[in-house]
Amino acid sequence: MNNDIKLLLIGALVSLISTMIGFLGQTLIQYLISNKGTVKIYIKKVYSKVNNQPYGFIKDGRDVIFSVPIWIEFHNTKEKREIIRNVNLQIYNKGKYISNMVQASHIKETAYANNGAYSFILEPLSISKFDLQFLIKKSEIEDDFSEVRISYHDSKDMYHERKILAIDNPWESKMYSIDKDWVLIN
Repeated sequence: MNNDIKLLLIGALVSLISTMIGFLGQTLIQYLISNKGTVKIYIKKVYSKVNNQPYGFIKDGRDVIFSVPIWIEFHNTKEKREIIRNVNLQIYNKGKYISNMVQASHIKETAYANNGAYSFILEPLSISKFDLQFLIKKSEIEDDFSEVRISYHDSKDMYHERKILAIDNPWESKMYSIDKDWVLIN
């Protein structure tokens, strides 16, 4: 009788251990599958919905406004939700940070980004497109600038930044051309 109880306990222990190993293996495989894939971000410089002008410098009374309208497209090929937080444009002068641009939430009746928010939840296996509008007034900054960079934080709160524009003569009333195709930024 003692041997039967020992065999029964050993069988139960083997069954418990094999079930736990199977469950952990299944959890690991599900984790690996859901994290397979990437989030790609594309931008395209376009005409503004407000004034039908491309990005550039606009005289506004006594001030000059630098306006950058862009479309952004997120391709989430992962099987889980991803977060892209605080998409923004910064201006730099020869590699030195000058300022963040203003993220327009609404201009007139037009809502930008994610209904005014510049953070996005990306559904699994999805493509999402948004209109973004960035502005800065000459009176708000003291220095000139020579480049514009786009930045954001990913789901792991890692900061990413990439140069998207080179500017030769800032604050000179000038419009630039729009993009003919999408530009991959990551």
